[in-house]
Amino acid sequence: MHELLIQRLGVLSLLALVGCASVAPPPVVQEPVLPKPPPPPIVVPAPPPPPPPAVPDPVAEAGRQLLRWQESLRQVPPEAVAALATRLAAEPATPEGTVHLAMAWLQSRAPGDSARALALLEAVQKSPDPAAQPWTDWARLLVLQALEQKRLEDLIERQAAQLRDSQRRMDQLNEKLEALKNIERSLAPRGNGNGNTSSGSSGASAGTLRGGKLQ
Repeated sequence: MHELLIQRLGVLSLLALVGCASVAPPPVVQEPVLPKPPPPPIVVPAPPPPPPPAVPDPVAEAGRQLLRWQESLRQVPPEAVAALATRLAAEPATPEGTVHLAMAWLQSRAPGDSARALALLEAVQKSPDPAAQPWTDWARLLVLQALEQKRLEDLIERQAAQLRDSQRRMDQLNEKLEALKNIERSLAPRGNGNGNTSSGSSGASAGTLRGGKLQ
């Protein structure tokens, strides 16, 4: 009986071992490896558009033309400036040509030319023509020059007029003085006949002596 119990326990132990051996361990589940995301694309900024071509400043361009014209006028002989001004005056009137003509008249320095130049420059300065706008500021500067030159010319003219007036008065005084001398000679007392004869003889003798010394 006791041996039978031992056999049963042995059988049970053997069955337990067989059962444990037959149960497989649970499978190991591996997590899926996700691929790395690609790097973001490198964005290269587009180059800036080229700047638009520079538009020349019309006022600055007018100033450059004035400088070139002024340099040309300096090379013109003084006696040829009047002929140049006459030729420019015969051309069709434009703001540029008007300023050039005014500068030629300022260069000539003939009487009245500064007044002519001043009138032309003031007309350009006040002109409503859009083509005259680049020349307005330059005309204003040249007006100042024309006013100063005209003031000097007027001063010289006044001084010349005063000199002529003084010369005329001196001539009149000389004429009056000469007339007084003539009156004085006419009123001088005349001697008698003997006195005149003696004077004449004495004068003749003195003349003879002087003549002899000179010989």
